[in-house]
Amino acid sequence: MSDQESGKPSSPAPVSVPANGAGATVGPSAQPATSTEPSAVREKKELATADTSSVEASEIQNITRAETSGISSDPLNFGQHRRANVSKKQMKIDHPKGNKKKLKKFYTRQNQLIDQFLGVDDEEQNAIEEDARVAPKIKFAVNASFVVNFCLFIIQLYAAISTGSLALFATAADAFMDLVSSFVMLITSRMAARPSIYKYPVGRTRIETIGVILFCALMTTVAIQLLVESGRTLASGGQESGELHIIPIIFVAVAICAKGSLMVFCMLYRKYPSVHVFYIDHRNDIAVNSFGLIMAVAGERFVWYLDPIGAILIALIILFSWVTNAFEQVWLLVGKSAPREFISKLIYMAMTHDEQILKVDTCRAYHAGQRYYVEVDVVMDDETPLRISHDVAQSLQRKMEGLGDVERAFVHVDYEHEHDVHEEHKPLYLRETKTKRTWREIFTGAKKTIQGENPDSQVA
Repeated sequence: MSDQESGKPSSPAPVSVPANGAGATVGPSAQPATSTEPSAVREKKELATADTSSVEASEIQNITRAETSGISSDPLNFGQHRRANVSKKQMKIDHPKGNKKKLKKFYTRQNQLIDQFLGVDDEEQNAIEEDARVAPKIKFAVNASFVVNFCLFIIQLYAAISTGSLALFATAADAFMDLVSSFVMLITSRMAARPSIYKYPVGRTRIETIGVILFCALMTTVAIQLLVESGRTLASGGQESGELHIIPIIFVAVAICAKGSLMVFCMLYRKYPSVHVFYIDHRNDIAVNSFGLIMAVAGERFVWYLDPIGAILIALIILFSWVTNAFEQVWLLVGKSAPREFISKLIYMAMTHDEQILKVDTCRAYHAGQRYYVEVDVVMDDETPLRISHDVAQSLQRKMEGLGDVERAFVHVDYEHEHDVHEEHKPLYLRETKTKRTWREIFTGAKKTIQGENPDSQVA
């Protein structure tokens, strides 16, 4: 007897749903089921069911990814050590006998370091987005500085020729040097943006640092020339000068306004080397033109030697500023070490990158121009397969190169950490054992014999 004859409800027919959700058939005849609900209500229910299932599927997918990756945003729980309130008032409550200023500085620095640690995963994407966002503005700053320096040179040269003022000739010479320096920076920035892979395998970004050094050399030359001319004017004594015309004052005012607007714009992006050097240049030009105008008017109206003295002071400021900047750039090319906070950040990245990494043996970061070269030695288990160790090291290397301050990264894998790290490479310096010498040995030039060493022995 069938189910219908016995009064039992018929069992539902099997439902076949393809993987893509299309072409679903219900029952053997593949006929759509009838429903007494209005079509509008039925469509709303179907949409609600589809939205709920898609949300659940995305949540399950995210949970599965998190479980399979095994990576947490804060695997070492550094976030719990971050202090929300680092004010001096709170420091006084927490540490009544401590130095409030030093405590605030310490905890502020610690919070910044923790924020850097916890934000390393998103730094590459943020750097890419920031470069794409500010690249047109950097290009505008460089090109606008070049155009403004060219226009100012023409204006100041016209004013100097029309009035015959030596001071305006000096400002015109300074504007000409700015023009030449801007041309040098424009060429170097374009060369750095167009790498030649076969001639320069690691790029030409360090040419920007060389351009900054050339810029400093040119500005130092201008400062020395100002010192010479001012000293010559002081030595020759006071001379009667013509009346201070209104035209030079107007041109100097225009120069100050133009340089001031460019300085404010470049100040917003001064962390980029090509823009930073123009920021310093505009700042110095504003000081030179403003102070020079004041001293020129004071020298004309009150005492004649105020004009050359003011020029000497300005030249000394320019000389000190650019010589200091040049030495900083030279040390970057030599290979100055990165700050301790940045090296700590690299160690944190290596330790939390993968469970296969047991220890960090060595971590070095040094300048190769404006950015860093990074060398990291990590320790893995000696039974780790080559394929796994290679993939982990390569992914860590790529992750470090994603940092905005890193030019290149090199990751070396080892299976033990008890060896001498200085034996991995050729020694850079011969480390001699310091021994105490007598006065007789110092004056005669004889070397002190180390105990247990035969002075007549020779190394084969």
